[in-house]
Amino acid sequence: MFDNFLRYVTGTVDFCAEGADSEGFLGFCIKNGIEIMNPRKTGYVFFGTVFARDYKKLRKPAKKFGLKFKIIKKNGIYFSARKNKNKIGFAAGMVFVVFIVFLLNQFIWEIDVSGNSEVNTEDILASAEKYGLFPGTFSGKHKTDTMEWFILNENEGLASVEINIQGSKANIIVNEALEKPEMVPDDDIPVNIIASRYGVIERMEVFDGQKIAKTGDAVMKGDLLVSAVFEDRHKKLTLKHARAKVIARTDYILDVEFPLEQKLTEKGKLRKNIYDFEILGINFSFGNKEKYKDCIIQTEEKQLMFFWIKLPFKLITTRFYSVKEKGITYNFEQAKDGAYALLSEKEKTEMKDMEIISRKVTEKVKNNKYILKAEYICLMDIAEEQPIESDTPWENTDDMS
Repeated sequence: MFDNFLRYVTGTVDFCAEGADSEGFLGFCIKNGIEIMNPRKTGYVFFGTVFARDYKKLRKPAKKFGLKFKIIKKNGIYFSARKNKNKIGFAAGMVFVVFIVFLLNQFIWEIDVSGNSEVNTEDILASAEKYGLFPGTFSGKHKTDTMEWFILNENEGLASVEINIQGSKANIIVNEALEKPEMVPDDDIPVNIIASRYGVIERMEVFDGQKIAKTGDAVMKGDLLVSAVFEDRHKKLTLKHARAKVIARTDYILDVEFPLEQKLTEKGKLRKNIYDFEILGINFSFGNKEKYKDCIIQTEEKQLMFFWIKLPFKLITTRFYSVKEKGITYNFEQAKDGAYALLSEKEKTEMKDMEIISRKVTEKVKNNKYILKAEYICLMDIAEEQPIESDTPWENTDDMS
């Protein structure tokens, strides 16, 4: 950001040089400390940008390497001041602008947090604010190493914190700690595994407990599948927290309804624009929004800028539109397509962990609705934990039975 400020104040020149030996010319400039910004080449034409003070230094090497030079554009306050050097007001204005830009660049106006997905950005910003890093503070007063330590210790789930302050922007870069897998279960009661619904068992994976049912058994809802009571080779009985995956063939039903006549709301005429002005997180509203709470609302935020510097000011425009109701009548084919779309969405959500073997769909129109009833044969996990109470000693373990 400071480089952009320096270029704007001192002035730059965009130029092109036409000739065959532009590579030799560029090498000469690098060797002699002449900075060429944004160098690029198209055919035999070389383009670049230099500081105004260095432009005259290019004439001799250009002639040496047989290049034809041409100025494309002059940029910055330097050239504007020279053009208007006899205008006292303009000169004073330029000095004022330079001073304001320099002054604003000494304060932090924007704070960006990156690298987090689980830890809330608001929590990190709140920790930073507690220790003095917030929009409007002087950028030179912050001890980033101390602040990094405070933010790291205040936010569980962070492995590292790095703060980089560049001009008027502070970047808080974090790395989140990897969650360690729980090696020992936190279960505090023994449980049986029972059937959550009826079905025919296709396969079983028993991780803990005594296996009662077996593959091929037909079970009803509530039947015991894996017992918490475990007998070891010494005939000693203990209770365990039974764990198992029991995949059974069963049926499942979904119903959906799609109305043939529907009322949709859409945006009507613009009724009111209300403007809010936000300064350092404090909001000033210029209008009564409660009066238009039944309208369709659209909000637009605009960050105010001073040249390329983001200021801590936001202009928030809230537009309120009237609500129009529109009646739509669907024919049978359209309603059928809509009903099947609803059914597809319901399958994705309710049956995402099931394997569908077959589906039978019946259709009917009743009460001005297109109704689908889908009957499935599917494979699903019917294992359900059932806590038990007993005086028998029990073990909290993950050992295979």
